Amino acid sequence: MTFRARLTLALLALAVVPLLILGYGVRREMRARLDADAVRRLDAVTAAVDARLAERLATDRSRLEGLASGLAADNRFRAAIAEETSDERRWLIDWASATARLTGFAVLQVQDSAGRILSSGQFRNDFDRVAPAVPRAVASATARAAIVDARTPARPVRALVAGASFTVRGLPFTITGGSRFDSADVAALSLDATHPAALVTGAEPARDGEITIVTLPYVDDAVAIDQRPARLILRPDDGPTRALKAGVTRWLLITLGGTLLVAVLVAALLGRLVSAPLSALSARTARLDLDRLDQRFSTGRDDELGALERTLDALAGRLRTSVARLREAERAAATGDLARQVNHDIKNGLAPIRNVLRHLAQTAERDPDALAAIFAERRGTLESSVEYLDALARNYAKLSPALSHGPTDPRPIVQDVARAVAKGTATVEVLVPETLPPVRADAVVLHRILDNLVSNAVDALEGNPGRVTIGAAVADTGAERYVRFTVADTGRGMTREELALAFNDFHTTKPAGTGLGLSVVRRLLADLGGSVRADTAPGEGTTFTVDIPTFPAR
Repeated sequence: MTFRARLTLALLALAVVPLLILGYGVRREMRARLDADAVRRLDAVTAAVDARLAERLATDRSRLEGLASGLAADNRFRAAIAEETSDERRWLIDWASATARLTGFAVLQVQDSAGRILSSGQFRNDFDRVAPAVPRAVASATARAAIVDARTPARPVRALVAGASFTVRGLPFTITGGSRFDSADVAALSLDATHPAALVTGAEPARDGEITIVTLPYVDDAVAIDQRPARLILRPDDGPTRALKAGVTRWLLITLGGTLLVAVLVAALLGRLVSAPLSALSARTARLDLDRLDQRFSTGRDDELGALERTLDALAGRLRTSVARLREAERAAATGDLARQVNHDIKNGLAPIRNVLRHLAQTAERDPDALAAIFAERRGTLESSVEYLDALARNYAKLSPALSHGPTDPRPIVQDVARAVAKGTATVEVLVPETLPPVRADAVVLHRILDNLVSNAVDALEGNPGRVTIGAAVADTGAERYVRFTVADTGRGMTREELALAFNDFHTTKPAGTGLGLSVVRRLLADLGGSVRADTAPGEGTTFTVDIPTFPAR
């Protein structure tokens, strides 16, 4: 797993886990408080509805008892039940209708012990009908009340009925009555709109969440069979509670999603900020080897990465120093072999000269007159042998120059290299400040380094008009101070593949090239503790940058 992936997972865990715990706690606390509040409100509504219902029944029952006492003391009622005259009979039939209008009862009727209706306020023509169900239901109920759907001339009327009894001439009578009890009246019992009251009659099944306040007998006066009880219920409306819970859940999910998105973006950004420098540092470290110790790591950062870069830069510096010492040791060890090789090569070069001189000496002793002709004949051998020895000496000087690490002023060397460029299609431009600190390098070696780079830049123009720019400036990385030389051309440039091979021994793209120029430059700079890098692109030219420590070294 990559560092970026681990960082992303860590940030997600840090952001999501506390949020999940907070969301769970908020939902649990909210649910507990809402449920407790719902229970308190339901208890309060239930008590209020029960109290209003009891108050209503008590009022109706008190009024019915008053009416019963009045009838028990009324002589006209006595005469009517004895059927003494038709007027008293008619008065009794109309009594319930008139009394219902005065009292506001929707249902009011007087019945004898057999259940025969003597007077009906809701349906005058119901007299003499035997209907014992209503008084029996009222008498059997614990609340001494019943729900009645009573017949009327138009349509049934529903009422909450109570009852009272009285005795006349030793005969028992009942009076039952009550006010209208339709859905609006039932709903009015509950003053809380979120807990509406309702009346359920017949076989309607109970619903989830219903609260039954009281169960009363139910009588449908038009049906002559037993009826199931009626239930006065509360149907709590938990819509606002569900909406609140859903809203909280929705916002928690939105917050969680937003947190996840922000965590991913922050992790990606942090991963990029951390992994990009590490990747670049890793790439530069991978390019290190004994022939390529010119990598610079210090970038001036003041954080942990900067400390790592400075450590790697110091390590590369120590490696360069160690490699330089190793090469000195190798050079010292190879001095004997080199001396023997030089002795061998010189002997080989002197052999033709020795032979020619011996031939001339013999001719001078035997035939002095032929000496001039013999010399002319063998002159070519002498000259070619001398030229070979001269070229051999120059080659040995290139392969093993005498190094000095004393202070060297770079300005005149840059000017000399620029003046030595052959006049042609190349335009040479020198960008050097008036003063430069001395560098820790041998003057001949510095001249050779710059001469190789400038020669390559001129060759890169391939005879076409172009510009070669030679520059020098001071570069300070904080850990070390350098003089930075640049040699830039406007030639054809190099591809990545060509650049990767450019500093290898004997690699060349020129028909007459030796492939030693850039490799010698790299080795010479390694001996000086310097570095070289190239920036190039096809069609955009090439810029070589050389860093050589100043003298004295920091």
